[in-house]
Amino acid sequence: MTMKRNSSTLLLSLIAGAGAGLVVGVMLAPKSGRKLRAQFGSAVDDYVDSARDVAGDVGASARCYAKKSVAQFRSRFNRNVDDAIDAGKGRVHDVIDNAAEAVHSKVDAGAAKGHDAVDRAADSVRAGVVG
Repeated sequence: MTMKRNSSTLLLSLIAGAGAGLVVGVMLAPKSGRKLRAQFGSAVDDYVDSARDVAGDVGASARCYAKKSVAQFRSRFNRNVDDAIDAGKGRVHDVIDNAAEAVHSKVDAGAAKGHDAVDRAADSVRAGVVG
């Protein structure tokens, strides 16, 4: 934004300076009307050419600034997407780990109940055989 403002200020300053110089030159010049008009036309052409050059430079600067801005936006966007993907992967891993832990816990609890049932059955068999 600052580059655009500086370029615009430069262009306006150039045009204002050219106009002021032209007015002063016309007022102080001791030349005939024909010569003065020819010189005036030539000076105007020179100032128009200078203004075109400055406008071209401003346009090139604006294009360069826009390209850099787009590149920076893309880079930030890609980093944000990568960060979001990484965060999502971490959450998925956490969910899987928690689910695996819950399954292991249930399996261990079921195995313990199964062992208890087998032990009780064995005790009943021993009690019936012995008794």
